[in-house]
Amino acid sequence: MKFVLIALVSISTLIQTNWELKKEKDGIKVYLANSNETNIKQFKVETFVKAKPREIADAVVDLENNYKWFVDVEKAQLLKQLGKNEFVFKQVIQVPFPFKDREVIEYCAVIELPNGVLRIDLKEDNTFIPETEDYVRMPISRGYWILTPSGAGTDIEYSFLADPGGSIPAWLANQFIVNNPLKTIKGLREYLEK
Repeated sequence: MKFVLIALVSISTLIQTNWELKKEKDGIKVYLANSNETNIKQFKVETFVKAKPREIADAVVDLENNYKWFVDVEKAQLLKQLGKNEFVFKQVIQVPFPFKDREVIEYCAVIELPNGVLRIDLKEDNTFIPETEDYVRMPISRGYWILTPSGAGTDIEYSFLADPGGSIPAWLANQFIVNNPLKTIKGLREYLEK
Protein backbone atom coordinates (compact mmCIF):
# COMPACT_ATOMS: atom_id res chain seq x y z
CA MET A 1 0.00 0.00 0.00
CA LYS A 2 2.97 2.29 0.57
CA PHE A 3 3.77 2.07 -3.15
CA VAL A 4 0.18 2.99 -4.05
CA LEU A 5 0.29 6.11 -1.90
CA ILE A 6 3.64 7.16 -3.38
CA ALA A 7 2.28 6.61 -6.88
CA LEU A 8 -0.93 8.50 -6.21
CA VAL A 9 0.94 11.49 -4.79
CA SER A 10 3.33 11.51 -7.75
CA ILE A 11 0.59 10.95 -10.32
CA SER A 12 -1.39 13.84 -8.87
CA THR A 13 1.27 16.15 -10.33
CA LEU A 14 -0.03 15.12 -13.76
CA ILE A 15 -3.40 16.76 -13.19
CA GLN A 16 -3.51 19.80 -15.41
CA THR A 17 -6.05 22.54 -15.97
CA ASN A 18 -4.52 23.91 -19.16
CA TRP A 19 -5.34 21.07 -21.54
CA GLU A 20 -5.59 22.08 -25.19
CA LEU A 21 -7.52 19.89 -27.63
CA LYS A 22 -5.11 19.02 -30.45
CA LYS A 23 -6.96 16.33 -32.39
CA GLU A 24 -10.35 14.67 -32.52
CA LYS A 25 -10.83 11.62 -34.72
CA ASP A 26 -12.99 8.47 -34.60
CA GLY A 27 -14.47 9.49 -31.25
CA ILE A 28 -11.00 9.96 -29.71
CA LYS A 29 -9.92 13.33 -28.31
CA VAL A 30 -6.23 14.05 -27.73
CA TYR A 31 -5.25 16.96 -25.50
CA LEU A 32 -1.79 18.36 -24.72
CA ALA A 33 -0.44 20.36 -21.79
CA ASN A 34 2.93 21.73 -20.80
CA SER A 35 4.84 20.05 -18.01
CA ASN A 36 6.72 21.68 -15.14
CA GLU A 37 9.33 18.89 -15.22
CA THR A 38 10.38 18.62 -18.86
CA ASN A 39 10.07 20.30 -22.26
CA ILE A 40 8.16 17.24 -23.44
CA LYS A 41 4.41 17.75 -23.54
CA GLN A 42 2.00 15.63 -21.55
CA PHE A 43 -1.01 14.12 -23.32
CA LYS A 44 -4.50 13.14 -22.28
CA VAL A 45 -6.87 10.97 -24.32
CA GLU A 46 -10.63 10.75 -23.80
CA THR A 47 -12.78 8.18 -25.60
CA PHE A 48 -15.44 5.50 -25.27
CA VAL A 49 -14.78 1.79 -25.82
CA LYS A 50 -17.34 -1.00 -26.05
CA ALA A 51 -15.77 -3.14 -23.34
CA LYS A 52 -16.01 -3.42 -19.56
CA PRO A 53 -13.48 -1.55 -17.39
CA ARG A 54 -11.97 -4.85 -16.18
CA GLU A 55 -11.47 -6.07 -19.78
CA ILE A 56 -9.64 -2.87 -20.64
CA ALA A 57 -7.54 -2.96 -17.47
CA ASP A 58 -6.61 -6.59 -18.16
CA ALA A 59 -5.46 -5.64 -21.68
CA VAL A 60 -3.41 -2.70 -20.38
CA VAL A 61 -1.55 -4.76 -17.77
CA ASP A 62 -1.14 -7.88 -19.98
CA LEU A 63 2.62 -7.57 -20.38
CA GLU A 64 2.86 -10.56 -22.73
CA ASN A 65 0.44 -9.08 -25.26
CA ASN A 66 0.11 -5.31 -24.93
CA TYR A 67 2.90 -4.79 -27.47
CA LYS A 68 0.34 -6.00 -30.06
CA TRP A 69 -1.62 -2.76 -29.76
CA PHE A 70 0.53 -0.33 -27.81
CA VAL A 71 2.41 1.90 -30.27
CA ASP A 72 6.21 1.52 -30.26
CA VAL A 73 6.29 -1.03 -27.43
CA GLU A 74 8.67 -3.80 -28.50
CA LYS A 75 8.38 -6.00 -25.41
CA ALA A 76 7.59 -5.99 -21.73
CA GLN A 77 8.64 -8.12 -18.78
CA LEU A 78 7.36 -8.52 -15.23
CA LEU A 79 10.15 -7.76 -12.76
CA LYS A 80 8.33 -8.21 -9.46
CA GLN A 81 4.78 -8.86 -8.29
CA LEU A 82 4.27 -6.73 -5.19
CA GLY A 83 0.67 -7.68 -4.48
CA LYS A 84 -2.49 -8.77 -6.25
CA ASN A 85 -2.81 -5.46 -8.10
CA GLU A 86 0.73 -4.04 -7.82
CA PHE A 87 3.84 -4.88 -9.78
CA VAL A 88 7.01 -3.50 -11.33
CA PHE A 89 7.76 -4.15 -14.98
CA LYS A 90 10.26 -3.34 -17.70
CA GLN A 91 9.22 -2.14 -21.13
CA VAL A 92 11.33 -1.56 -24.24
CA ILE A 93 10.21 1.30 -26.47
CA GLN A 94 11.30 1.50 -30.10
CA VAL A 95 12.49 4.90 -31.28
CA PRO A 96 13.44 6.02 -34.80
CA PHE A 97 16.98 5.48 -36.13
CA PRO A 98 19.64 6.72 -35.34
CA PHE A 99 18.55 6.88 -31.69
CA LYS A 100 18.90 3.99 -29.25
CA ASP A 101 15.74 2.23 -28.04
CA ARG A 102 14.43 3.30 -24.64
CA GLU A 103 13.85 1.30 -21.49
CA VAL A 104 11.16 2.03 -18.94
CA ILE A 105 11.09 0.56 -15.44
CA GLU A 106 7.59 1.16 -14.20
CA TYR A 107 5.60 0.68 -11.02
CA CYS A 108 1.94 -0.17 -11.74
CA ALA A 109 -1.08 -0.28 -9.43
CA VAL A 110 -4.64 -1.17 -10.41
CA ILE A 111 -7.05 0.48 -7.98
CA GLU A 112 -10.75 -0.28 -7.63
CA LEU A 113 -12.75 2.89 -7.01
CA PRO A 114 -16.46 3.30 -6.20
CA ASN A 115 -19.18 2.61 -8.81
CA GLY A 116 -17.09 0.12 -10.80
CA VAL A 117 -14.42 2.64 -11.79
CA LEU A 118 -10.89 1.28 -12.23
CA ARG A 119 -7.75 3.38 -12.12
CA ILE A 120 -4.33 2.25 -13.31
CA ASP A 121 -1.43 4.32 -11.98
CA LEU A 122 2.00 4.14 -13.59
CA LYS A 123 5.22 5.72 -12.33
CA GLU A 124 8.86 5.28 -13.26
CA ASP A 125 11.01 3.37 -10.75
CA ASN A 126 14.51 4.02 -12.04
CA THR A 127 16.30 2.57 -9.02
CA PHE A 128 14.63 -0.86 -9.17
CA ILE A 129 17.29 -2.40 -11.44
CA PRO A 130 20.59 -0.99 -12.72
CA GLU A 131 20.82 0.58 -16.16
CA THR A 132 22.57 -1.31 -18.96
CA GLU A 133 24.26 -0.21 -22.18
CA ASP A 134 21.55 -1.89 -24.28
CA TYR A 135 19.01 0.92 -23.85
CA VAL A 136 18.63 4.50 -22.71
CA ARG A 137 16.64 4.63 -19.47
CA MET A 138 13.74 7.07 -19.67
CA PRO A 139 14.01 9.49 -16.72
CA ILE A 140 10.29 10.35 -16.64
CA SER A 141 7.49 7.91 -17.45
CA ARG A 142 4.26 8.34 -15.51
CA GLY A 143 0.55 8.50 -16.03
CA TYR A 144 -2.82 6.94 -15.39
CA TRP A 145 -5.87 5.31 -16.93
CA ILE A 146 -9.33 6.01 -15.49
CA LEU A 147 -11.91 3.49 -16.70
CA THR A 148 -15.49 4.49 -15.94
CA PRO A 149 -18.48 2.25 -16.77
CA SER A 150 -20.79 4.01 -19.22
CA GLY A 151 -23.81 2.41 -20.87
CA ALA A 152 -22.66 -0.55 -22.96
CA GLY A 153 -18.99 0.18 -22.43
CA THR A 154 -16.38 2.35 -20.74
CA ASP A 155 -15.33 5.98 -20.82
CA ILE A 156 -11.54 6.11 -20.89
CA GLU A 157 -9.31 8.91 -19.67
CA TYR A 158 -5.66 8.11 -20.32
CA SER A 159 -2.89 10.57 -19.54
CA PHE A 160 0.86 10.21 -19.71
CA LEU A 161 4.08 12.18 -19.44
CA ALA A 162 7.24 10.58 -20.83
CA ASP A 163 10.67 12.08 -21.34
CA PRO A 164 12.77 9.81 -23.59
CA GLY A 165 16.02 11.15 -22.18
CA GLY A 166 19.33 10.88 -23.98
CA SER A 167 19.93 12.96 -27.08
CA ILE A 168 16.41 13.06 -28.52
CA PRO A 169 15.48 16.74 -28.76
CA ALA A 170 12.17 17.85 -27.24
CA TRP A 171 10.89 19.24 -30.56
CA LEU A 172 11.30 15.81 -32.17
CA ALA A 173 9.72 13.90 -29.28
CA ASN A 174 6.78 16.31 -29.22
CA GLN A 175 6.01 15.53 -32.89
CA PHE A 176 4.79 12.05 -31.92
CA ILE A 177 2.74 13.02 -28.86
CA VAL A 178 -0.59 13.52 -30.65
CA ASN A 179 -0.60 10.66 -33.18
CA ASN A 180 0.92 7.92 -31.02
CA PRO A 181 -1.79 8.03 -28.31
CA LEU A 182 -4.43 8.13 -31.05
CA LYS A 183 -2.94 5.03 -32.71
CA THR A 184 -2.60 3.30 -29.32
CA ILE A 185 -6.29 3.76 -28.46
CA LYS A 186 -7.33 2.61 -31.95
CA GLY A 187 -5.11 -0.44 -31.50
CA LEU A 188 -6.64 -1.13 -28.10
CA ARG A 189 -10.16 -1.00 -29.56
CA GLU A 190 -9.25 -3.41 -32.36
CA TYR A 191 -7.50 -5.75 -29.91
CA LEU A 192 -10.55 -5.85 -27.61
CA GLU A 193 -12.86 -6.60 -30.54
CA LYS A 194 -10.91 -9.77 -31.43
